[in-house]
Amino acid sequence: MRKPFIAANWKMHKTVDDALQFVEEVKRRLPSEEILTCGIAAHFLALYPMVQQTQGINLGIIAQNSYDQFSGPFTGEVSPRALAAAGVKYVMCGHIERRTIFHEDNDLVAKKVAAVLQAGMTPIICTDETMVQKEFNGEVHYVFAQLMNVLHGVSFDQVKNVIISYEPSWAVGVGQHANPTLAEEGCRLIRQSIADTYSYEVADKIRILYGGSVNPDNIQKIMDKRDIDGVLIGRASLDADNFLTMVKRVAELYAPKAVKVSETKKK
Repeated sequence: MRKPFIAANWKMHKTVDDALQFVEEVKRRLPSEEILTCGIAAHFLALYPMVQQTQGINLGIIAQNSYDQFSGPFTGEVSPRALAAAGVKYVMCGHIERRTIFHEDNDLVAKKVAAVLQAGMTPIICTDETMVQKEFNGEVHYVFAQLMNVLHGVSFDQVKNVIISYEPSWAVGVGQHANPTLAEEGCRLIRQSIADTYSYEVADKIRILYGGSVNPDNIQKIMDKRDIDGVLIGRASLDADNFLTMVKRVAELYAPKAVKVSETKKK
C-alpha cells in the first residue's frame, strides 16, 4: 500500500512568525507517520526555522522551488544543496504558477529535478493535463507529454524517489470545483505513462498527488480513489484547523488499511 501524502502549499502567504505559530498549533495533533505523511511548502525565509521546530514529528518541510545549480553567480536563486543542508526534505518542481508566471519550461524543470535528486531530496514534480497519443506494444495510450519530458534522463532507480502531483489547469485557483472522477482519471493516466516508460512495478510504487481546489468537504471523496495517493492543498491549508481536519479525514480512511498491512507483514 502506498502511504498517503498530505501536503500544504502556502505559496507566498504567512510571515515566519505566522508559519511557526501554525506548526505549534498542529504538531501535537498529527497522526502517526505509519498511517500517512504530512508536509508543508512554505516560502524560503520560513523553511529553516520550521525544520528546527518540526524535529521528530510527522511534518516534512517542502521548498516551493530551487535552482538547477548548486552554486554560482545566480543572484536571487536558492541552491538545492543549501536546502538539503538546512534539513528540507522535499522540493516542488514545475508548479503551474512557476510555468505560467515565471515561464519555466520542461527543460529547466528537468534540470531542477535532477539537481534535487543529486542533493538527496525528493522532488515533487507538478504536471498538468498536457497529453499526446503514443503506441506501446500495438496499443494506443495517452501519455502525459509534459511529465515524460521532465523525467527524460531520470533513471529507473531515481524515479522511484520522486513524487508526482497532478494539477490540471481547470482545477487550480479560487472558486473552482475539484471533480474526483476526473482527478482519478488523470492520476490513472499518469501511472500508465510511468508504466509504459519504466515498468508497472515502478508505476505501482510512485505516489501521485492531486492538486486543485482540495478542501475539507471534498478531500475524502478525492482520497478514496485508487490512483490518488495524496493531495497538494492550496488556500484551504492556510488555516490550522482546516489543515488538521483534512489530515484527520484522510487518516480515518487509511488507518484501517494501515493496520491490515501491518498485521499481514507480521504473519
